[in-house]
Amino acid sequence: MTPCDEVKSKYFSVFEDTNAQPKLVQPHAHISEETQKILEEFNLPADFLSTDSELSDAASDLELDEPLHPIIKISPAKQSNCFSQRTTAAPETPVKSSHLQPEEPRTPRSRPPKTSPYFPKLLPDSDSCLPFPPIDAPTFGLVQEQLAHEPWKLLIATIFLNRTRGGVALPVLFKVFERYPTIHAMASADQSDLVDMIRCLGFQNQRANKCIKLAQTWQAIPPSKDKRYRKLHYPANLDGRDVGRDESIVDEDHRVAWEVAHLPGVGAYSLDSWRIFCRDKLRGLATDWLGSGASTPGFVPEWKSVLPQDKELRAYITWLWLKEGWVWDRHTGDLTPASDKMLRAAHAGGVAREEDGNWVLPMSPTKVPNGLHED
Repeated sequence: MTPCDEVKSKYFSVFEDTNAQPKLVQPHAHISEETQKILEEFNLPADFLSTDSELSDAASDLELDEPLHPIIKISPAKQSNCFSQRTTAAPETPVKSSHLQPEEPRTPRSRPPKTSPYFPKLLPDSDSCLPFPPIDAPTFGLVQEQLAHEPWKLLIATIFLNRTRGGVALPVLFKVFERYPTIHAMASADQSDLVDMIRCLGFQNQRANKCIKLAQTWQAIPPSKDKRYRKLHYPANLDGRDVGRDESIVDEDHRVAWEVAHLPGVGAYSLDSWRIFCRDKLRGLATDWLGSGASTPGFVPEWKSVLPQDKELRAYITWLWLKEGWVWDRHTGDLTPASDKMLRAAHAGGVAREEDGNWVLPMSPTKVPNGLHED
């Protein structure tokens, strides 16, 4: 008798002939005297060792066609207790069987999106509206108008306003200017201190890093009309490709480049703001962005050639053109003479609504070309 046969004879009923009547082997006949004493001591039946166990390593009927593997079978009622006590057990080896139903694939649990508690919610872009002051008002109300004579502050403001509502960003911006009132103070700012000041805006690390590096670069290489740098694909696709990465070109060079494009953090919104409010003064062509003090006959202010993507800058240029009697299309820059009714509506002011990128004064159901309503 082999050891395997001995195990079978002790613990299982043996069926040598499947057609014959099964003959049960009495387990107690093969149990040692010491084992029988233990069974008697715990008041266990003599056939205890031959009963099925939920922790048995024996293969079930469904597994006889496949090679045997050690399997731990645990009833649902005992799973929690068993697994809490078997934390160091080896992982179960799966048993393949053609009789078993394939396990359904598990659907990964969806996780809620991570959102910063400090980043303000974005305003919905549909049906966006802006207060549209009368065209005889002295200012439109943009912060760039206040900072136009301090260009470095204007560029810092564009970093704060990027992807952030003005009502949230501007109070923080002016507190920062109180702490760092000069370009030298900003260049020497402690980044962790600045991060703490602007944390409520979101992207605080990137913003603080850009502000400090912009100020440091400004000090090292200040903007000058005789040094223009490329900004790839601005304002149009492929612009700037004919200018070297580290090349600066003079004012008379007709290639597309910009005086502040070398500053860190300066993107399309910053460049649009710079061109509208600061470029003419830097180049010595006028004393402000509206062409005041221009000495050249027929001088055309820079703002008239800008096609910004920011909706507030678009509204501002629409307002400026209406001051001169024109309806401006922001997609093409085309101008249409404003009618008397339109000018009366523009003088009255109100709330403008943006449709397809152009601003509409909802004064009348009659719509004129380029997207403005007549009163």
